[in-house]
Amino acid sequence: MGDKNGHLLGFHQVNLMNSEKLGPTLIPLTFLFLFFILSVFYVSNVKAAEIDWGQVDAKTIKTFYPGVSSWGFMKGKDHGTGANVVKKMGKSCADCHVGKDGSYDIKSDQIISGELKMVASGDAFEPEPLTGMPGFKDVSLQAAYDAENIYLRLQWPGSGASTSEEDADRVSIQIANKIKSFNLYGCFVSCHDDQSDMPENRGEEKKLYGYFAKGKSQDKLDGYLSKGQFLDLWEASFVGTEVKTEDYYVLEDRHEDKNDLTATGSFESGKYTVVITRKLSTGDAKDIKLQDGKSFSMGISIHDNKNKGRKHYVSFPVSIGLSTSGDVTARKF
Repeated sequence: MGDKNGHLLGFHQVNLMNSEKLGPTLIPLTFLFLFFILSVFYVSNVKAAEIDWGQVDAKTIKTFYPGVSSWGFMKGKDHGTGANVVKKMGKSCADCHVGKDGSYDIKSDQIISGELKMVASGDAFEPEPLTGMPGFKDVSLQAAYDAENIYLRLQWPGSGASTSEEDADRVSIQIANKIKSFNLYGCFVSCHDDQSDMPENRGEEKKLYGYFAKGKSQDKLDGYLSKGQFLDLWEASFVGTEVKTEDYYVLEDRHEDKNDLTATGSFESGKYTVVITRKLSTGDAKDIKLQDGKSFSMGISIHDNKNKGRKHYVSFPVSIGLSTSGDVTARKF
């Protein structure tokens, strides 16, 4: 063992060659030291395939179909009294919409069928109903990490209809740890009425963007990046039996990033399973750095049955704790 200059190796070589002068216990102690270092290194770098997920607690995350609900809806008249709460950032979505027993008062079954209308405008929450699709999907989430990587395992019921990149069923995860509005409202902070497939879009291709970054100068955007104030977006898509990953970051637009993700997955007995792996710290300023002893927030979205764009299920934000408290506590290996 040694660094690129051979310092540590050289130290042992000198002592081994002079062991008679330095004492009979030096060689055993040297090997014990090396064994200890190698053991620590081995234990702290578990591969995703080696994790016993039976030892990792699973949390059920409810995802729901939001229709054309957007950041504008969240702050507008159609949200009723909830709009002022969002404007003041006084409460989270879950504070108002999830009961103590875990029940949701969101009428997503009526949204996805096209039945539910907005309070003020009278517009349908979903102008293009998805016939036969449920309003909710439960996602089982497990989180684990070691000295180097984080591992997220997600399972959800699906159609298994994904056959190509164009109509791939997928899970998308947005991550942030320095944006208060995301901690409260999750993916809604990046969903807007003027985006592709949304009501106010006039045919131009417009992707996800953070409301806080819209119209900002490049200097301001660079400042957000340097401070870690952006959304890290991970995607794992099922193309037949293959799982493909995409890595993005979101500010004033959705930008492609160097892909630091790996994933494995399957579709069996009506259920998708995927395990996404990423280094805690990639060294890339466009990736959110995750740290032991701290938490981060994430939002989950699910595309199913070949549906694209805005036609997906979303979760309220979920906090993940790495050796600290969170909605989900990651198991350390």
